[in-house]
Amino acid sequence: MTDTHDPGFAWDLAKSRERRTKRWSVYGPDVLDLTVAEMDLPIAEPILTVLRDAIERQTFGYPIPAARSGLPETTAKWLTETHGLTVDPGEIRLLPELMKGITNALREFTAPGSAVIVPTPTYRSFFGAVSLADREAVQVPLLDGHRLDYDRIDAAFAAGAGSLLLCHPANPVGRIFSPAELRQLAEIAERHGGRVISDEVHAPLRYGVDFVPYAAVSEAARRQAVTLFSASKAWNIAGLRCGFVALTNPDDVVRWDRLPGAASGGISPLGMVASAAAFEHGAPWLERALAFLDANRRRLADQFADAGMPEVYHPADATYLAWLDLRRLGLADPARLLREKAGVAVTAGPDHGTSGAGFVRLNYATQPDVLADAAARIIQVLE
Repeated sequence: MTDTHDPGFAWDLAKSRERRTKRWSVYGPDVLDLTVAEMDLPIAEPILTVLRDAIERQTFGYPIPAARSGLPETTAKWLTETHGLTVDPGEIRLLPELMKGITNALREFTAPGSAVIVPTPTYRSFFGAVSLADREAVQVPLLDGHRLDYDRIDAAFAAGAGSLLLCHPANPVGRIFSPAELRQLAEIAERHGGRVISDEVHAPLRYGVDFVPYAAVSEAARRQAVTLFSASKAWNIAGLRCGFVALTNPDDVVRWDRLPGAASGGISPLGMVASAAAFEHGAPWLERALAFLDANRRRLADQFADAGMPEVYHPADATYLAWLDLRRLGLADPARLLREKAGVAVTAGPDHGTSGAGFVRLNYATQPDVLADAAARIIQVLE
């Protein structure tokens, strides 16, 4: 369906299916797959331009060393200008994907065997990254579903946890934590000598709410922080395998550079040029995409409200992910019911932590007619 407010974003499901990526390749044609965090939108032209050029040049070998690529400089400038996190290019390191960065940080910067505090609900792959680092995840549910529980976080650090894994903005609830909240977290971590690993990949996808990186809220936070980010979510290029870590503690840079190549290798040269294009020339496209997504999230909220179910969805600060409260069904995992009875595939709430029982995550980065159809199907099940 064409977005009449922005003809440049004309798109339909047939085009998304032709991509042959995970988003529309798992279920049959009768199922609306709103699980995978990809967008049913055309890719930004500046990114396509550099990729076409790279393909014509047959850029399929091993990537150029990051220090000679100019990408750390581009990335540091983007972080400073868009997020207010001042970093030196020498503090930026590249990764093929962010979960590898989490595992590396836990292994290198925390004591062996120390537990990892994970505020939940959170990105489900966090648990696998923690396990791969031979650590135990200590889940601390968000209060009222969106506020950090400082008392339980303090107690977990006191009991021996060495780090906290923060999703900021939070996936799936879409919350952006305020500088005051983050400073309070930093004070707790500082008191216990803890580290905070902050996944900030969704930071560009925000709706009029200020975002401040964890590492930028205080000097203590800057020392504690390992900041992970990429262009993958905001510019819809997750398959290009290029992410970043900002190491704002000088000692971390030294330790990171001792890692073997296998710990961070696998970066795609196509991902490198695409990321540079996104950071340098992708802002106009992102602004249009955010307007499109903002309209979708409002439509979704209105549709549930018009059906007499306003409690199901409240538009959040950031991301293109809706955290739907389906506890009225009385099921710990209503995702299976929606897939079988409504033909709508969503992510199971318990996958995001024990506090996700009764909830599902829905990706609304799709065309308005698809979203309206999915919401109508869900409402029918709820009724």
